[in-house]
Amino acid sequence: MLRENYGDVGVIYERIEEYGEPELGPSILDLGLPDTAVRVLLKRGIERLYRFQYEVFKYVLDGLNVVVSAGTGTGKTEAFFLPLLKKVSESVRPNPQALVLYPTKALARDQLKRFSDYVVFGAVGVSIYDGDTPRDTRSRIASNPTAFIITNPDMLHVGLTYSPYIKRFTKTASAFVFDELHIYEGVLGSHINHLFHRVKLFRGGSPQVVASSATIGNPGEFAETLFGEKFVEVRGTPMRRGTAVHALVSAGGMSRLSVAIFIARFLAERNLRFTLFVDSQQLAEVITNILRERYGVEVMVHRAGLPADVRKKVESDLRDGRLAGVVSTPTLELGIDIGALDAVILIAPPPSYSKYLQRAGRAGRRRRGYVITILGDDPIDTYYTRNTEKFFTQDIPPSTIEPQNEEIAKTHLAAFFLECGKVREEKLPPIWRSVIRELISEGVVRVVRDFIVPSYSEARRFLSTREGIRSPGPIVKIVDAESGREVAERELPSALLELYPGSIYLYIGKPYRAVELDLAHLRATVRRAGDVLEYYTRPLYIVDVTEFKILSERRTEFGVNLAYAHVELETSVEGYIARDIYSGAILESVRYPEFIVYRYPTKAVLARFGEFSELGFEGMIEAYHAVEHSTIAAARVICGAGLGDMGGVSYPSGDMVFYDSVTGGSGLAKLLYLRFEKALEVAYSIVSKCDCEDGCPRCIYSPYCGNNNRYLSRRKAFYVLKQTISSRPTVKETPLTARYGAPYV
Repeated sequence: MLRENYGDVGVIYERIEEYGEPELGPSILDLGLPDTAVRVLLKRGIERLYRFQYEVFKYVLDGLNVVVSAGTGTGKTEAFFLPLLKKVSESVRPNPQALVLYPTKALARDQLKRFSDYVVFGAVGVSIYDGDTPRDTRSRIASNPTAFIITNPDMLHVGLTYSPYIKRFTKTASAFVFDELHIYEGVLGSHINHLFHRVKLFRGGSPQVVASSATIGNPGEFAETLFGEKFVEVRGTPMRRGTAVHALVSAGGMSRLSVAIFIARFLAERNLRFTLFVDSQQLAEVITNILRERYGVEVMVHRAGLPADVRKKVESDLRDGRLAGVVSTPTLELGIDIGALDAVILIAPPPSYSKYLQRAGRAGRRRRGYVITILGDDPIDTYYTRNTEKFFTQDIPPSTIEPQNEEIAKTHLAAFFLECGKVREEKLPPIWRSVIRELISEGVVRVVRDFIVPSYSEARRFLSTREGIRSPGPIVKIVDAESGREVAERELPSALLELYPGSIYLYIGKPYRAVELDLAHLRATVRRAGDVLEYYTRPLYIVDVTEFKILSERRTEFGVNLAYAHVELETSVEGYIARDIYSGAILESVRYPEFIVYRYPTKAVLARFGEFSELGFEGMIEAYHAVEHSTIAAARVICGAGLGDMGGVSYPSGDMVFYDSVTGGSGLAKLLYLRFEKALEVAYSIVSKCDCEDGCPRCIYSPYCGNNNRYLSRRKAFYVLKQTISSRPTVKETPLTARYGAPYV
């Protein structure tokens, strides 16, 4: 039908995934579980544990740290909860005995009933203790804790500093459970790494840790990095529960936006409920606006930055059938119960195959589901169009964090001083010692004799701006100019490239135009711009490295000199262009009389390629700029980087910088540093197999290019990469030490 109506648009690859029963283990009657739990299991038709569940069961009973990875819907929750239930039911220790942490409050509430079914109230209980728990309920739990307390890392972060009850829970609990482990990569994972170090220092040792994830490439290694402890790894079946049809759909000559909207309308007309996943908050808003305003499809947006009550209503409306679908960023990757979905639409391949599996697992849990991935004309989509089988056989990239994120370290060190009162500097871990001088200079802590102590009022003020652990950078409040009401928020540096004056910003499907961006007061003012979105904007900007400190160096097998470094970046927004929402035609180009400048620290890969002077000065600019673009595209395959997760800068000297797009670093640049050879091979495939004249969206053009995709040459990038990979030229200079010329991004 797609081919019939839309020419080249159509399904180019299809795969049917059938659920396979994992290998069975012992009978539940032989496990010594409480009678209530046995009755619940039998009522659910569970007579035996799977073998992987029993392995987890034994390790947990033995008191070991365990991480379990298995497909969606195969019983990971029972794998860790049943042995803990057995331990708790046989224990006479004070409560709580286990803290179960979920990355979101919504997911915690979703799991509460599942846990509650298994327990005997009065003897063993389960309760939720978080920011949404009513004050009187929190007081009741605090005075008479249940054996299991469900909470989230944000509550632990704030409560460990300020709440005597959370401190008591942290001391008492012998086990900590972290479900959805894959969510704790990047910035959030770096926070968890430092937060758990605080937990261990506060307790005087580590509790037992049990972690669980549906999709992760390196569960054991990642858990050990995250928590700083040894783990036993258990892998169950990677298959998900249920049956699903996976389809790769070529957008042909159409935009992926138009194809996604057509498929969503097609499903809605047939009363098939769906989630449409995108990786950009503003793209989610664009699609929601078009489906609602132009086609009357009952959809809503689900993304970070929206008020909690708005997200909860969207979830309940979808679950209860009041919505045809939801357009979502990765916020709905988690196991929140949003009812029986018929289909998942992915407007592009997700940042990593693990995220694909996570999103695909949302459909077909209770009946046959459909997972539709749209392949457009960008470099990675084109790569998978040529290699369809590789899409479903690719490796799951390792999950990673950057423990050396100095901004995150400062947050947790300040919190630690408020918790302990005073400490000798030599007792602190190295990363905390490395930022102590900054906290002293900011007046957060001070030196008293041989100790460092908090300046309590300044330390509390410092933490008041850093209570969240979802971002390491400052948060910009977005305010409606008409009402003066705060409508949303966005972290820097992303806010700089989305809320510059004149930009179009969308909120719950409605377009707003940014009026002012006040970086000094972390405030962006926006004004309504009608109901129907007619155009979108893109910033014109440059990025330059003002300072760098090399942390490690190596030479690749292709002769490229690499360094992993702490860098200071300066981003200057010079203006913007406005494009038609459908055709992409430029409607307006604006240059600011004064640039908007923002500086921030992050981590980066510094690369020095050989100088190919035979291309001429302008030719080297075009070649290196294109190599930079294609390498960032390749990082999506090799490192699981999303479209906006990494940025790049290239110089005519052959120097390139590939940086984490978050303050302090996320760990993706570190992963690219370690896997750079593989990234260059994918980049070479991208530029060598494209049949365009000298550059197009299928190979080297990027929607995030601050130079509006000027100064690029596919043919010259092909020459540089071919010579680099085959000839392995000798490069003498350390990256950036001998750079020259203007930066290109």
